[in-house]
Amino acid sequence: MNVGSFKPHKAMLSATSVGAWHRPIIAVCTLLFAVIIFCFYQFLYPYHFYYQEQNQLFLQTGEYLRHYFDKPAGLSRLVGDWLTQYYYYRFAGPVILSLAVTITGLAVRWSLSAAGMRRATWLAGLLVATLLFAFTWHYSYLLSSVLSVLFSLLLFCGAALLSRHIGNSICRYALLLLPMPLSFVLFGYGWMVCAVCLLILEASGRRRTGAAIALVSIFVMLLAVPATKRFYWLDAGDMYSWPGMGKIVKPEFDLETDFGAAAEYRLGNWDKVTAMVEATPSPTEGQLFFYNLVQAQRGNLPNVILKYPDNYLGTFEKIGPSTPLLTLKRINELYWALGDATFAERAALQALVFSPDNRNVGMIKRLAEVNIVSGDTKAADKYLRLLDKTAVYHSWALAAPHNPVYAAKKAMVNRKDTLRTSDNAHVIMMELLDSNPRNTVALDYILCSDLMLKDIANFKRDYDRYCMRNGVGRIFPVYQEALMIWLAGTGASQTTWEKYIKMPELIKRFSDYNAMRGNSAFSDTYWYWFDTHKAPEVK
Repeated sequence: MNVGSFKPHKAMLSATSVGAWHRPIIAVCTLLFAVIIFCFYQFLYPYHFYYQEQNQLFLQTGEYLRHYFDKPAGLSRLVGDWLTQYYYYRFAGPVILSLAVTITGLAVRWSLSAAGMRRATWLAGLLVATLLFAFTWHYSYLLSSVLSVLFSLLLFCGAALLSRHIGNSICRYALLLLPMPLSFVLFGYGWMVCAVCLLILEASGRRRTGAAIALVSIFVMLLAVPATKRFYWLDAGDMYSWPGMGKIVKPEFDLETDFGAAAEYRLGNWDKVTAMVEATPSPTEGQLFFYNLVQAQRGNLPNVILKYPDNYLGTFEKIGPSTPLLTLKRINELYWALGDATFAERAALQALVFSPDNRNVGMIKRLAEVNIVSGDTKAADKYLRLLDKTAVYHSWALAAPHNPVYAAKKAMVNRKDTLRTSDNAHVIMMELLDSNPRNTVALDYILCSDLMLKDIANFKRDYDRYCMRNGVGRIFPVYQEALMIWLAGTGASQTTWEKYIKMPELIKRFSDYNAMRGNSAFSDTYWYWFDTHKAPEVK
């Protein structure tokens, strides 16, 4: 044979020259995909990770770990929650989730190749990874759901590769069918991934008997899964989708800003909270809630209460079954800042009840803090022992009982009878001020709440009771302007004006405003706000 005249077959060219350039391109595209989603998570979505980390509790004890297997997907949930606790650290969340999504895309390609699929496996992997990436935009979509797909793919891939070395057809089918029930127990809804791969394997091999066996097995699984609901105590619908199949949503950038304000506030980065909110043209309720908490604790709330047209204090919210979950999870911060341990504890407990599996490390921390301040050592120790068994909060639990911040908080506690039939914030703040007249956080919140409601009569009563009578000087333009409305409306004497108005330069401006009421030149005043804004609804 003349070697020089040899011409390779077209299929050989496809298998050699194409593969030579195909693999590097796929590798580069995979790396680029991973970098893109990492950048999205790190720079556009970082606070979603902190929210998820706070919304769980992972204890490093044998008994706790065993509880994961009380429901399907025990292994993927265990590994997912174990990794999620490290979302607390900067960069950890984006790195972990980017790797999980990217490797899942690769696992799709490996599994389809093991199933005998030769074309477009990389495209299928990209589509699945992109779909999972879109699922992660929802704040409640957990890492364990991604891992359920990944681990199921790896399990099937291993079984398919191993089956090639088994000659006995019965043993081969037993090995290929095993991943479905095993995936259900360990990885939840991931068993459906194994079912799809099994069908592809049998269809690509044109094995009618194998395809029939696969279809019958899948049908049996569809019947068997809901039959286990009494063992797992889940609804039939949840049995098929556990631990959560996800749904496509738009990126939740509004929630990201809320989560950002909450995270930076709880981490003590109050200057960052202020900068974030003031850089936002139209802050959300969640942002304003934490912004006002920062300003109140710095004694600056009266200066910013009119800064935003629809400002939000949180004092008109009621804690109950109809309270939105995200509101419930932040409202304890208001009562904690005001100094009411009873309602801070109540709000934290309710947020804990409505958290997934009743686990929320942020609320456990708050419950420990509340009981340290209230002096209930046994209750505080109960929560501190839980935190001591975590990887991230172990050191915090050891140091918390000796934190001087809690000693200062004890001076603010409500010494009135806290067995109330109402959660009216106005009543709570009055009790706090009667207990400690120097509680300026509660004082500014009660006065600013009166102003937001345009309740000038109550504002005057509260100002007299907690400022004038106690000698607490709260001389701010917004308070002076509100007092002028009351003084003018009641025809007060000159002596009374001099008693209340300590910023006489405002009197001339008040006179000018009355000559042109509603003029936007006075938009920085409470008079303008009073005439042009609607009072918020008390919920």
